[in-house]
Amino acid sequence: MTLKSLRRSPRPWALALAAAGVLILVAAGTLSVQFYLWAAMPYRGHGSSSVIVEVPPGAGLRQTLAILQAHGIVRPFKLDALYLRMTGRGRGIKAGEFDFTRPMTPAEVFDKIINGDVYHHRITILEGMRSDEVFAMFERSGFGTREEFIEAFQDTAPVAGIDDAAVDLEGYLFPDTYSLPKGTPARAVVEMMVARFREVFRSEWGERAKAHGMTVREAVTLASLIERETAIAEENPIVSSVFHNRLREGMRLQCDPTVIYALAMRDQYDGNIRKADLMIDSPYNTYRYAGLTPGPIGNPGASALQAAVAPADTGYLYFVSMNTGRHHFSETLEEHNRAVWEYQKRPFRLKRLARSGGAKRGS
Repeated sequence: MTLKSLRRSPRPWALALAAAGVLILVAAGTLSVQFYLWAAMPYRGHGSSSVIVEVPPGAGLRQTLAILQAHGIVRPFKLDALYLRMTGRGRGIKAGEFDFTRPMTPAEVFDKIINGDVYHHRITILEGMRSDEVFAMFERSGFGTREEFIEAFQDTAPVAGIDDAAVDLEGYLFPDTYSLPKGTPARAVVEMMVARFREVFRSEWGERAKAHGMTVREAVTLASLIERETAIAEENPIVSSVFHNRLREGMRLQCDPTVIYALAMRDQYDGNIRKADLMIDSPYNTYRYAGLTPGPIGNPGASALQAAVAPADTGYLYFVSMNTGRHHFSETLEEHNRAVWEYQKRPFRLKRLARSGGAKRGS
């Protein structure tokens, strides 16, 4: 080998350096591709259409990443925390429940959490529900305890100016669908419902109540009776007219839901009303005591509230269920008794005869 060829041969260290450079370039290129795929490509590693993830109070970046990765929201990556810190998403993490329904990039996921875009639970309160039933629904959904709700319920400050005679908030927890983030305190829930009542109850309804010689409390009380007597909104003004007519005539309202409320207040209601229950000694029992009950027996909706102050113009004094969801209305006791026979007693007797006849044929 000539001296010239030796001079042209690459040194071993140069070859090693070149090889190392190639490896670094390949590694950097691979890492860049992985980095791009992780940061730029939306990801959903869970099979469900929707996943709710809870970030606990005080959770830092690493803990939040671990939670998200465990639920298939963010793909695991060695430089995940570094990337998020570099893009300003390493701080400001909010606690709460977050709902993920579509593939998202890590930046989108953390923007959602940092912005506090928490999941809201939808809870629907039906018209006419008693407050204890309302609180049971919220408690089952994880919003406060029964004791916390009762404490807020007994504070009448939210109805100051509209019902200064209130001893609690029965009648003012407006039935609606409420959307609430987890952790909403019981008092905030109650105040929100009363605020909704104030929004719905029009000032003109208060004026109409006054024209009928009623306070707002009496109007709400009457509305709560109407609400529990019929599930058909178009019947509300007619049922209201019956109660208005009976009050004007000095007749007892004889409203079954008031008996149910009296029993429920004593934890004695089991889903049925017996003949003996109609004589329970309670000011809420309109079979024993004339006039309206001392306060609402539930929380009425807008239709019943309007009907209470705007009754239909009728001469009806009685009504009875037709077992179809509707009622038959009568002006006289004689007509009412015929309706009771037609829609209540006669069908019951026919069913009883059919059962006894079937038993004889099968014996």
